[in-house]
Amino acid sequence: MDPRVHLLGIRHHGPGSAALLRRALEALNPECILIEGPPEGDDLIRFVADEGMKPPVAMLLHAVDDASAAFFMPFAEFSPEWVAMQWAVERGRTASFCDWPAAVSLAIAKETARQERMQDAAPAEREPDPLDQMAEAAGYGDGEALWNALIEQYGGSGERAIEIFAAIEAAMTEVRSLEVSSEEFALKQARREAFMRMRIRDAIKTQSGPIAVVCGAWHLSGLRAVTTVAADKALVKDLPRIKVHATWVPWTDSRLSASSGYGAGVISPGWYRHLWQLYGTQEMPAIEEFAAVWQSKTAFLLRQEGHAAPTASAIEAARLALGLAAMRSLTVPGLAEMRDASLATLCHGDTIALRLIEQKLYVGEQVGEIGDNVPQMPLARDLALWQKKTRLKPEDIDTEVRLDLRSEVGLLKSTLLHRLLLLNVKWGRLIDAEAGRGTFRELWMLRWVPELSVALAEALIYGVTIESAAGNATRAQAEASTSVAELAALIRSALVADLPDAASDCIAQLQAVAMKASDLTDVMGAVSPLVRVLRYGSARKLPEEALRHLIGSLSAEVNAGIRIASHALDQEAASARLSAMRDYDEALGLFGDEALSSGWRIQLGSMVEDEQATSVIAGFSLRRLHDLYAWEPTAISAAFSFQMSNTPQLAGSFLEGFLSGGSEVILQDEALLRLVDDWLCQLSEDDFVESLPLLRRSMSGFDGVSRRRLMEKVKQVRGKEPQSSAALEPEQNANFATALPLLYKILGIEMGGER
Repeated sequence: MDPRVHLLGIRHHGPGSAALLRRALEALNPECILIEGPPEGDDLIRFVADEGMKPPVAMLLHAVDDASAAFFMPFAEFSPEWVAMQWAVERGRTASFCDWPAAVSLAIAKETARQERMQDAAPAEREPDPLDQMAEAAGYGDGEALWNALIEQYGGSGERAIEIFAAIEAAMTEVRSLEVSSEEFALKQARREAFMRMRIRDAIKTQSGPIAVVCGAWHLSGLRAVTTVAADKALVKDLPRIKVHATWVPWTDSRLSASSGYGAGVISPGWYRHLWQLYGTQEMPAIEEFAAVWQSKTAFLLRQEGHAAPTASAIEAARLALGLAAMRSLTVPGLAEMRDASLATLCHGDTIALRLIEQKLYVGEQVGEIGDNVPQMPLARDLALWQKKTRLKPEDIDTEVRLDLRSEVGLLKSTLLHRLLLLNVKWGRLIDAEAGRGTFRELWMLRWVPELSVALAEALIYGVTIESAAGNATRAQAEASTSVAELAALIRSALVADLPDAASDCIAQLQAVAMKASDLTDVMGAVSPLVRVLRYGSARKLPEEALRHLIGSLSAEVNAGIRIASHALDQEAASARLSAMRDYDEALGLFGDEALSSGWRIQLGSMVEDEQATSVIAGFSLRRLHDLYAWEPTAISAAFSFQMSNTPQLAGSFLEGFLSGGSEVILQDEALLRLVDDWLCQLSEDDFVESLPLLRRSMSGFDGVSRRRLMEKVKQVRGKEPQSSAALEPEQNANFATALPLLYKILGIEMGGER
């Protein structure tokens, strides 16, 4: 290799490596820096010095025709690659990436994923790290602990940085000789390193001064390998490629953590940031200050959680950390020493207290920012403008937000979050929408994760602003849907997202689909969300007239066809119909159209009297007539008695529908209770066993108090007043004592107690 080329092996996101690298660059003063990374990101390097760029950030590289085919290249302020880019930009030096192109890696990843889906194969496991073997020989727990102890903890004192990098190369060359990996993994590494060697050769031809190559220490021996140009070109010949777009996006501390599944992640980004802040402000931090600053952070966060963590205890924790380091033959206390000291001194051995602050202290909650001068995807830029306008800051932690839709700011925030949901950008999760019940508040849980940037990229096919993209995405979903209920939900989503034009298009699509709809359950399911969305009428601009006309049309269709459509339903269809009827019945009450409500009550009566109607539907219908006082009590009792005279299976199904609204009807109406009691007493043993599952299911919604009240009510009906609210004594009535075990079984109550 040309002597002008200097290989500098680093650990990705290592603050000690970054400090060493900065000193090595100052000593070498290279004319050109080659950095491990895809060359599609070369044009983005110049923006790292922009004052608006605040790490953690990442390069997002995705296929132009399929944004879901993407990967991130994250950087923290303590990442060596970030330091290298900043050093080059600030001094006007050439900097570029030298790894294999994202166009190749994404194409191969897509093909691999396709084959795994076809073969139903599990994803390849992560290759073992041979550095762990060296760590074991040196007495460390794993390779990362070894690297931290030798490099990251001492990076700030690297006065002979060039010599240290040479030692790193020698050690990693030896470690790599121990590597035993799969053929597929070895081929991937060989191809990557062939691309790197080709970029190094190009730099040698075009540059006259020193060249620094910043890459993962693992690749050093591969770059030193003696090969020919022809051999490297043959290795990467005919690889698939796709067109790729690259941009900057915000990143988060939690996604820098190894616990997130990120292959190059670190155990504690918060700890590494602490190391870097000290390295970045002075040549060699005082060990006492180093420990004191960390323990003061720990004490501050504990106090925020309501724990007593006085300054004196923080001082003692710093001293203990230094003592532990000395006992363990360490010059500088590491994360383990700091944690042990905090646990003993500030938390008094209580691990729960320390866990409360683990996310903030050890992982961190920082979310990066992209400057206004940095080119972004149109949707990402528009979202940034919305975030400023609504004062919604992306945070890497679950944040509860309560919105008052009567205020302009609250309505704007709600509009943004609903529009993002239509784009499948799930920044916010709607916990409760009280506005749907006649008030004007929403409760959201927000958390920003980097994958939302990919979702934004995928949504670019719908438009370049949040508003236009959300509207077009809604229209696209509506055009592809043949479900009335799904279209009704889309209409509601469009209206609460303040997209009236898209909502109008969805209304037209729903009307067209409803004319051809054969599933009345689906049509019924559309009425409830449409009725509820009218509750937003005073907070949002809605096409109320069009909505009322649509609801009226759908309801009239339901009323006209519900009786015939309730014949001969199987159990699954009957269960779905029962749920839809319950929602529809409630929606009609909210809608307030007396003609439709009257027609619905007539249809409920017709289903009770129709001998072909499914029994559970007839039971629910009679219950609603009872609750609405639509029939006289004598008519209710007569219809109930008639239905219960059917076969045990049909009678049990009817009872299930009748009792599905709750226990009060049978507790308060003694005549109905007598009918049920008489019916049970007349069943043969075989019929009772056959009906038992239906009976148990009918009463499964009764709580313990209701079951106990029902037991006492049965006793009253049998002519005995209860002496107390305690359990009934079977010996008080011989006949009742005989029936009592069966009644306990039906109600799910164990003899002598409740279940």
